[in-house]
Amino acid sequence: MDRAHLWLGSVLTMVSLLALAGGNEPALFQIRQGDQIGLIDRSGKVIVPPEFREAPTIGDPLIRVRKGTRTAYYAHDGTLVIPPQEELTEPYTEGLAPALLKDEGSKRLWGYVDARGTVVIPPRFQAADVFSGGLARVGVANEWGELRYGYIDRSGKLVVAARYAKALSARDGIGRVETEGGLRAFDTLGRDITPEGVDFVGQSVEGMIRIWSARKQGFMDATGKVVVPPNFANASDFHEGMARVWSDGKFGFIDRSGRQVIATRFDSAEDFSDGLALVREGEKRKFIDKTGKTVLEATWERVSAFGEGLAAAKDGKLWGYVDKSGKWLITPRYSYARPFWNGLAAVTDRGRSLWIERRGTIVWQAQP
Repeated sequence: MDRAHLWLGSVLTMVSLLALAGGNEPALFQIRQGDQIGLIDRSGKVIVPPEFREAPTIGDPLIRVRKGTRTAYYAHDGTLVIPPQEELTEPYTEGLAPALLKDEGSKRLWGYVDARGTVVIPPRFQAADVFSGGLARVGVANEWGELRYGYIDRSGKLVVAARYAKALSARDGIGRVETEGGLRAFDTLGRDITPEGVDFVGQSVEGMIRIWSARKQGFMDATGKVVVPPNFANASDFHEGMARVWSDGKFGFIDRSGRQVIATRFDSAEDFSDGLALVREGEKRKFIDKTGKTVLEATWERVSAFGEGLAAAKDGKLWGYVDKSGKWLITPRYSYARPFWNGLAAVTDRGRSLWIERRGTIVWQAQP
């Protein structure tokens, strides 16, 4: 049972894994057979066999798998494109993968190759990271042999000079570096887009970036324009165009313009998912819509966020799925359950890991 729960917990990493992919490929789902991990598609077809201790990295256009010192790459249809080898080891994003190559003087440096193995960016870096939004962090040794970081575009041009001791991986075309004055953000043209008076910059989510100033939080857009001044004691990233904010001990929600759409009146609140957010006001738990209107009272012992019209809910010792009217669509029968995503949901039944579709039909199950 504990192993099954660990597997279900790992399902939560699927969104971050899929962030590496370009978004045009069909959804893939992580499976576990014992301690071995693989991937299936929505129909239950095994795309990557469950024979890896390390979770496959779902990239664009190839999926990376590793076993020991060897790395291989699958296409999203399950074709083994690059057999196990030791030369190429990094994930693909946006069609490119960092690769340790020999330059003209036979010195091994990092460059970038495409899925055919063609060198697209020649090797000239001491360190290289994956692309995100057309930007990638790279490392270059200075005259003292110290590694300094900057960012390149897809042509390989250093748009942000490699002069920073610490830099974070690019995210959606935004790079962030540490300076004595705090974290600074750069766009794909290498422009410093950090607003005046901001001392920390978060990651880009839905095109909005959290900013901190004197421990207060707000938001800027991808151009560096402050959309929501940092006036909130706490805030979450945007989800479905809404961000959860905290003020005077209560939670509420703002939209992308910074307008307080739902007043800060809840004792607890979760992010919006499938058009609804789970909140608590006093002793009552309920799902609200984006106007703050109560759509459904949450009377179950435990309940997940909604996904594709259904939420996992616990009745007694078992989990099932309810719709937005509170009606059971899949009666409680599982020992654990997660929200639906791209047509499937991860559940456990008597210690066995399963993926099910909306009618409860099993599309994949671990062998005993």
